[in-house]
Amino acid sequence: MKYILCRVFLISLFALIFAVSPAQAQHVRSYTFFQGTQYPLRVTWVFGDEPGPTIMVQGGVQGDELSGFFTGQLLTRCKLRKGNLIIIPRANEPSILRRARQINVDLNRRFDKEYNNFYEDRLAKAIRFLLNDADGFIHLHEGSGFYNPKYISKMRNPKRYGQSMIIDAAVYKNIPLADLCQRAIDSLNSKIPNKSYWFTLFNTDTFDKATHYPEMLKSLTCYALVERGIPAMAVEVSKDIMDLEWKVRQQLKATVYLLEEFGLKVEIPEFSFPAEGKNTGLKIMINGSPLSGKSVNLVRGGPVSTSGQSDVMTGLTLEPAVAVYASDRPNLNLLTAPRMALSSFPALEVSLDGSKMTTTKVRWTGQNENSPEPHGPVFLCWLNGDPHFVSASGVLSVLEGDQFIIEGVLGSNREEVLNLKGFVASAQVNSGQDIGHEIIIEPSNFMDKYKLKSDDGGARYRIARETPGKRGAEFYLSVFPRIVKALEFSRTHGPDMLVKWESDAVREVPADRYVLNEAWSNGKLDKIQPFIDRIPISWGESFDVESGKDVKITLRHSTTFEPVGGMIFRGASLLQTSLD
Repeated sequence: MKYILCRVFLISLFALIFAVSPAQAQHVRSYTFFQGTQYPLRVTWVFGDEPGPTIMVQGGVQGDELSGFFTGQLLTRCKLRKGNLIIIPRANEPSILRRARQINVDLNRRFDKEYNNFYEDRLAKAIRFLLNDADGFIHLHEGSGFYNPKYISKMRNPKRYGQSMIIDAAVYKNIPLADLCQRAIDSLNSKIPNKSYWFTLFNTDTFDKATHYPEMLKSLTCYALVERGIPAMAVEVSKDIMDLEWKVRQQLKATVYLLEEFGLKVEIPEFSFPAEGKNTGLKIMINGSPLSGKSVNLVRGGPVSTSGQSDVMTGLTLEPAVAVYASDRPNLNLLTAPRMALSSFPALEVSLDGSKMTTTKVRWTGQNENSPEPHGPVFLCWLNGDPHFVSASGVLSVLEGDQFIIEGVLGSNREEVLNLKGFVASAQVNSGQDIGHEIIIEPSNFMDKYKLKSDDGGARYRIARETPGKRGAEFYLSVFPRIVKALEFSRTHGPDMLVKWESDAVREVPADRYVLNEAWSNGKLDKIQPFIDRIPISWGESFDVESGKDVKITLRHSTTFEPVGGMIFRGASLLQTSLD
């Protein structure tokens, strides 16, 4: 009964926003959280033909595990006869694009408590939010070797993870995890001729004091089980099976068997698995010209404007993540970040789901002379994609949730070092060099001891020039809260409305279809993410308010997922349109 009720709730939200009938065929909705940042989170909701449970499936939490994000992407194309799916194919795009387990910290070890240090922690907030709507969770992984409860060989023993279904306990509060997974394993193995590739149930006994796997207490499956009270398991294929397509097909079958155990009815259409590294349809433009051939011409001190579809090959099967990197900034995707070539770099690299497609040599023109600084240096920064020039001792005002990149010093031919005091740009190498990192303005990410007093009411932080052989200088950031004063709506059957934003307030409004057009705030609109009830929407999308029913409008920071607040629209026949 819980599954049916949850399904009806989700379908009612879907119908509320998009005016579809639950009796109609399957519907699919995709949305990207953290759009325009270095860590986009693409999510697909699949609403089936008939009521049933809602299951969340996630891959790509660790970027060196290829099968999971391919499997998740293929699942988005399923035909769902019964139930609902929330699918996150690529939970950690930065790590996927670098083919690394982690960039700062292991995302799958950030669910035991609330963290707020790195981009991985923002992803974890959004993932927990999405999991709240699920009745079960399947995590897609790829591990080394072949799990066996007894030591057989170096590659087949209890310390290996490959070819297993992992659970935290055989039974947890009446959730029969072992029985559920074993039935799926039996169905899966019956169709795998090579017994050495069979799957094995892997119970980590996470809650046993003597467990050999205490780190699992920090994992997302454990969070789902303990905090959400829903069945959760991981499907782990082996990194030591070289046939990627075979692994993806088996992981997909395993996922379907588990979904059937949950009560879903799902069909996977036939698909062709493209060869890794194929770049059909991939077109990247640099300063308006195609990035092709072995070299590209750039001007010292000039812009490096990069464009291209971040979801290239959408008509094909896998819809990969795409990045363009300058060789001196391997963690800054130029498709979603600006760049001015104040310093030269040898090459540009194009990456497709972490597979290096091309490396193009840069041929530089223009002078690289060192300009005098009679009045001190002039610093170049990017704020929400716009350039800002700040003089020595100058102040740049920013808002919570803004995107900030330190570019460098105008006219300098040195490799400059600029240090935002109190901020750690990289957990791996804290060198004090903050040039070229995407910095999300979030005061809780700054160390309190570096906060300075200011006369403008903002929280002030110092950016110091620490370049060897150069005169010291500095400028400042003054951080202010983001404030929303009103929301602007249009209606199908009435005049436009301007509604004063009051968090936790209840406003009676006429039953009608509304379009959320604008937020009156002290910052950019795209830095605010609206939700209707728990469904994310874009500015300009419509939703329905029915007579006698409540609709909750929630706002969050689009770069951090931190809440701005929420208010209730209650369907009525009359409305006061004034701002009180």
